[in-house]
Amino acid sequence: MSFYVEIEKSVDILKKGKNLLYPTDTVWGLGCDAFNIQAIKKICEIKNRDISKSMILLVESMDRLHQLVGKISLFTKKIILNNLVKKDKPITIVYENTKKIASNFFRQDNTLAVRLTYDPFCTCLIKNLDRPIISTSANLSGFVTPKSFSEISPYILNKTDYVVNFRREEKANYSSSSIIKVVYNKIKILRM
Repeated sequence: MSFYVEIEKSVDILKKGKNLLYPTDTVWGLGCDAFNIQAIKKICEIKNRDISKSMILLVESMDRLHQLVGKISLFTKKIILNNLVKKDKPITIVYENTKKIASNFFRQDNTLAVRLTYDPFCTCLIKNLDRPIISTSANLSGFVTPKSFSEISPYILNKTDYVVNFRREEKANYSSSSIIKVVYNKIKILRM
């Protein structure tokens, strides 16, 4: 199947409030429209994950990132741009005092973990949906994160509304993104 056919199908699924299994800049992810609380709850059910545990959002541009988190410090922008130029392991940044969206339903500390992705599939998907998407690893909570499509549990595959038919032969370059929090221009590493 072609790239654009898969984008079109995936956007249609997300607009219907369903979830999808898709390739990301790290591992295969379970995702949905970040503004749809019912779809987020369904992902938590599939993963057997407590809804109080936060999830990462993917955005495709600095503009969309600004819409979600407001003003971004010059220090944080430099981290994002440096990561892009060096093509290091993808970085998810935890932002404070963000705008309320459906996924904030289960964030007690009013923070939001967001990754600006440069993955072509994810970027095109988010741009065409015109909304950020949830991204969480395609495994049951507490189990090992699969590094390739072939390692994803049949249970997850069967419970997902749509499985993207693209890049299934690839092995992930990274098992997950690094997660950092920037506090007063200092980096706090939450996950390497």
